[in-house]
Amino acid sequence: MRTRLNCRILVFGWQLVVLLALAARPGFAAPPAAGPDGEAIFASKCMLCHGPGLRAPDLAQLKKLSAEYVYKALTTGAMQQQAASLSAADRHAVAEYVGSPMKAQQPGNLNPCKAKPAGTPAPGSWTGWSPNERNNRYQDAAGAGLSASDVPGLELKWAFVFPGMNTAGNQPTGIGGRLYTGSWDGTVYALDAVSGCSYWMFKADAGVRTAVVIVNGMGVFGDFKANVYAIDLSSGKQVWKVKVDDHSEARITASPVVWQDRIYVPVASLEEGVAEDPKYECCTFRGSVVALKLSDGSQIWKSFTIDEAAHPTGTNRAGTAQFGPAGGAVWSSPTIDAKRGLVYVTDGNAYTAPEPPTTEAVAALDIDTGKRRWVKQLNFNDTWNGACMKGQNGVNCPPTSGPDFDFGATPASVTLADGRELVLAGQKSGMFYALNPDNGDIVWQVRLGRGGVYGGIEWGFSADGHYAYVPVSDRDVTSLEADGSLNAVDLTTGKAVWRAPDPPDSCKAHPDLCSVAQAAVTTLIPGVIFSGSFDGHLRAYDVSSGKVIWEFETDRVYDGINHISGHGGSIGSSGPTVLNGMVYQTSGYASYGLGMPGNVLLAFGPAQQKSTSNAGLATTKK
Repeated sequence: MRTRLNCRILVFGWQLVVLLALAARPGFAAPPAAGPDGEAIFASKCMLCHGPGLRAPDLAQLKKLSAEYVYKALTTGAMQQQAASLSAADRHAVAEYVGSPMKAQQPGNLNPCKAKPAGTPAPGSWTGWSPNERNNRYQDAAGAGLSASDVPGLELKWAFVFPGMNTAGNQPTGIGGRLYTGSWDGTVYALDAVSGCSYWMFKADAGVRTAVVIVNGMGVFGDFKANVYAIDLSSGKQVWKVKVDDHSEARITASPVVWQDRIYVPVASLEEGVAEDPKYECCTFRGSVVALKLSDGSQIWKSFTIDEAAHPTGTNRAGTAQFGPAGGAVWSSPTIDAKRGLVYVTDGNAYTAPEPPTTEAVAALDIDTGKRRWVKQLNFNDTWNGACMKGQNGVNCPPTSGPDFDFGATPASVTLADGRELVLAGQKSGMFYALNPDNGDIVWQVRLGRGGVYGGIEWGFSADGHYAYVPVSDRDVTSLEADGSLNAVDLTTGKAVWRAPDPPDSCKAHPDLCSVAQAAVTTLIPGVIFSGSFDGHLRAYDVSSGKVIWEFETDRVYDGINHISGHGGSIGSSGPTVLNGMVYQTSGYASYGLGMPGNVLLAFGPAQQKSTSNAGLATTKK
């Protein structure tokens, strides 16, 4: 979540759950027979943030993880900084105490492609977070290769299993008959788009949650250590790697976007969650967008969301030094307006008070220099960090703590049927905005949800020249209760046209983990809008009425095309990739122990289209 349910899964509270933003080195091995007391270490070092009622997952939730995952998270993953003072034996002990045994899984490339596929590669492409740099997530008929009449007949063709994971939330991309996807353990895969066989694997230094952006025969992506990579798409070999931010908590959680010979990278951080610790010197991180040369990764410019660098501001009640201003993480992919030479960016809340006027805002940056052309702050008095959660001691919580209504959704640039242009933005407050691209003025705004830490509009939406299709989460911060829905908004008037709520009985099978929140971004093709839900269902809706015309329950066991057993679960971040007659969706999103974990990439095609393999089909329901 942040949550997005905002990702942000990674973002708040020391995330063992998130777990699994892992950089997968070294493996888990049995500790010495007589060693440290894992329970005592957990009580003294971890309970501050992992106690009952806090934002970070409590012990009961953590015990749903494997010991191997916990060890990786403490050693090279999301928790490595918090565990820096622990010895290897200490980390082993905590992992054994917290985690449950896990059956070892083999590497994922157990179904290598035997040869290049025969024939001409399909012509369509999906090259980043969206099929295009305007991030409207609209795939036209030619690229989709799928008509509205084909959708009711979609059936599962194969499933690819991410080994050893409990979260699958990456946006697949594809071109030339190949499909590319990263995973939260840092592995990037190249698959055959039709059969699901594997061409190669690449291992990043840390977890990868971004889409693999396809450009000039290279794949570009970021990791949880704020590294950006370019790899050769034919071989999977690294072309270059650069680190775009030196802050200890900096990471890249959203997909870069490419325009011409440059790549624009959003930078976020985990500092918002680390601030839960009264001994942490809160806070110094500033969100940014970094422009790199595509040829070698060298930096062209870096534009911070907060103009002033952090400076000392005093001490907190625990006597720990305080700093500010800080915050403004960029959780979402930048959007390109080639006509105006602009890069549109949304950012998060301030971590410290007072609140800069550039946080929780939509901004337009000059595409060549990174200088801010305009900025529109759309929420006020919302300084917030993890210390502000209910039940937390609040030592690092700003005095003007707000509701955490920041932006996690990617903005979109659209052209209406009458030729007018708009910048669209959805906020965790539940508000959906249309802005004037020339100056940032509000053209119209509409409330679609009540909002909240896990509420409102989390990851994004889809739009064409007529309507926007906006998912709403509205999940309660302390429970699974939610008011999830899909909403159609008329782009000319800003009026909501229809609202399709998640079926209230869709979580009966798993009331302890399931939610009807619709946090994942949607995908639009002519006549059909696809939307995934935390209840594990992927649904297709008629764009004119909101009627469900097809759905698939992903929460089940699969025999992977790569000869590994896997499981689907909640859908909570990325949306479907629709490409050349196929629909691809990742399934499994465990957020703070409240989502259904899973580790699969599912491929669907029309019923009359024969699968090239009988592997990867669902076997049993959970």
